[in-house]
Amino acid sequence: MQAAQFLMVGGFVMLAWVLARRKIRAGKKVHEDTKRANREIKLMREHKEPSVPLSGAPAETQRWQAAMFDLQRELKAELDTRIIVVQTLLNQVDEKIYQLNSLQSELEPVHAAELSIRTKIQELVQRGLNAREIAMNTGMPLDDVELTIASL
Repeated sequence: MQAAQFLMVGGFVMLAWVLARRKIRAGKKVHEDTKRANREIKLMREHKEPSVPLSGAPAETQRWQAAMFDLQRELKAELDTRIIVVQTLLNQVDEKIYQLNSLQSELEPVHAAELSIRTKIQELVQRGLNAREIAMNTGMPLDDVELTIASL
């Protein structure tokens, strides 16, 4: 009976030893992976990109790149110039609109008087008077009366 107990205790010791060894190996592997990842992160942080992209490229590629940078500068300058021209034109359009609005506000009283003359001519036409009689009645030129009648 004592031998069975020794064998059981020995089995537990072996089981504990296998589990402990397994745990230690897993810890070492995690530790190695962590060290490797930290090394890679350190390399990424220390790696500095050259100030000019494609500086290690072949000469022909660098010539193309220089040509593209020149073209980019030219196009940007042209676009900036056109933007300024458009902004100037928009400012001029705004000024003209303001001028037109001020002129229109000055003409509104004349327009109101014109409407009253127009309604008076319309009433006289409805009474059956012709253009000559209306011109004599209102004191307006015959041509103006005819134009007003035509626009009714």
